[in-house]
Amino acid sequence: MPEGTPVHGSPARRHYLISQLKRLRTRTGLSQEEAAEEMGWHKSKVSRMENGKWKRLSGPEIDALCRFYQAPDDLREELTRIAKAASRSRAAWWNAYEDVPGGAYYPLEYEADQILEYTIGLFGGLAQHPDYIRALMARGVVPDESERERRVQVRLERTRNILDRPNPPQMWWIIDEPVLTCQVGGPDVMRTQLEHVLELSEHPRIDLQVLPQSQGMSLNYGFCLLRLGDDRVGHVDVPPQGLLFDAPDDIEHHVLRFHHLQAAALPLDHSRELIRRRITELNP
Repeated sequence: MPEGTPVHGSPARRHYLISQLKRLRTRTGLSQEEAAEEMGWHKSKVSRMENGKWKRLSGPEIDALCRFYQAPDDLREELTRIAKAASRSRAAWWNAYEDVPGGAYYPLEYEADQILEYTIGLFGGLAQHPDYIRALMARGVVPDESERERRVQVRLERTRNILDRPNPPQMWWIIDEPVLTCQVGGPDVMRTQLEHVLELSEHPRIDLQVLPQSQGMSLNYGFCLLRLGDDRVGHVDVPPQGLLFDAPDDIEHHVLRFHHLQAAALPLDHSRELIRRRITELNP
């Protein structure tokens, strides 16, 4: 199998399965609840399948659902194979953290061979130093200290599995300049975080640009685009679990916006110099 080709049990194929089930149901004109009722299932079952929250996909159930949707035989057989493989594939690191926000995104991110990310307000998850993460967690959104530390470990595990593997994805990060000045955890934490980002910018698989304030806010939300083989998936980091999208028009729109952001942002070396200046300003 060629390098980068998703296997049947992979997150990319599971996402493909879910998107195909949505498309087939939409073609019937039925709501999720109506489709579940027709299948004799609990009214939430189709909804949970289509939101990636059905823990154990059953090959026979997917086969039956595809027959009900009158899917072509080759597609029905393909989706059934994916479901069977997905039910056997439970060893990935994120399976221990399925209750933590972001859990649906992590498998897709891990599968990606390219990650394009635009961040506003805060540094993106892969760029965050542990001290910065703990300062964010200490803001009181998660009051339980043990749960905060567990979420810190999730983010560290996520970063290790992306950045420290032999062949990480190609990443291009565009950071809004105010992110560099937003005081998370105080000057010491921010200095550590900026030094961390500066070090990451030298990674051979990471290109980092800063969008200067002089350009004004380009968008009022950050987003990420993942390339998984021939597929693209978008993600907007909004509570509680983030928003995934893969409609071609939405993807094309965000690819174009990312190209505009690249053109407006500082060149790579100028971006690093701006981060160095901000570090100097934070020095006592």
